[in-house]
Parts: sequence; structure tokens; C-alpha cells
Amino acid sequence: MEHFNNPIFDEIDAAGTWFRAKKVHAIWAKVAETEQTVETLEGTETMQAGDFLCRGAADELWPQTAASLEQKYDKTDEVDADGWRKYSPKADDQGVLAAQVSHPFEVKSPWGMLTGKSGDYIVKNYDEKDVDSPEDVWIIDKDLFAATYERVE
Repeated sequence: MEHFNNPIFDEIDAAGTWFRAKKVHAIWAKVAETEQTVETLEGTETMQAGDFLCRGAADELWPQTAASLEQKYDKTDEVDADGWRKYSPKADDQGVLAAQVSHPFEVKSPWGMLTGKSGDYIVKNYDEKDVDSPEDVWIIDKDLFAATYERVE
């Protein structure tokens, strides 16, 4: 059975445009007390109680599981008046594989259907570099990607 994301992965694989990148800017996060939906830049995502609502450099929001947050970020002691805690990217995080897509596209992620604009990036965890169709895939707005990630050679 063909996976929904196979056509976009096949397109990127054929073009050879995957590259490794690492996040270099801190984020802010707080725990969700109840299940809720979140309007992200790429669409509506559902998060479970206990997941973290994350806020990035441009005040964009997205959900992330506690395990994923702890794997990628170090918790700091800095907490703002609204209960958002600052998390810094782990220095030893392997990062992601990313590819810029030159046309509008959609991917199916564990959180739902995400929509990318021309020039946005499709991203997967670096440790899944050899997985043809990983489930954990997401989209990052092209301007946010440029502001928060650095290419790793």
C-alpha cells in the first residue's frame, strides 16, 4: 500500500535536495492541561493533555510531545509571567533532514494534514534519514526555517 507522503518523498529523493540542518534558536513551551486543537502555520493540529504547546521566534505555535521536546531541547530556569518556559536546542541534537519544495504541497503527519506553500520546507528527523516514508514529518515556513535553522555540512 502506498503511503500518502510517498509522492513528495520520491520527488525530493529524485532531485537529491535533502540536507541536514540544526535548530539554533530557543523556543518557549508550556504543558497543555487538556486535549485541544492548535492553529499552526501549516494547519489545525490536535494535541493531547500532557503535550507541550511550543512558541517559536515569530510567535508561531505548534504542539510537541514531552518526549520529543526533551529529546531536542534543554529546559532552562527562565519562565515568563504567563508560564512559558524557555528551552534551548541541545548542542548534541542530530538535527533534521530538510528539503525546500518549489510548489504548494501537503503531507500527512501524526497530527493531521499539513499544507506547505511554495518555498516551504519538508522536514524529518535526522535519525530517520534512511526511512523512505517516515510518519513523523512536518512543514516549516521558509522564512521561519531561515531564521531558526542552520545548514550542517
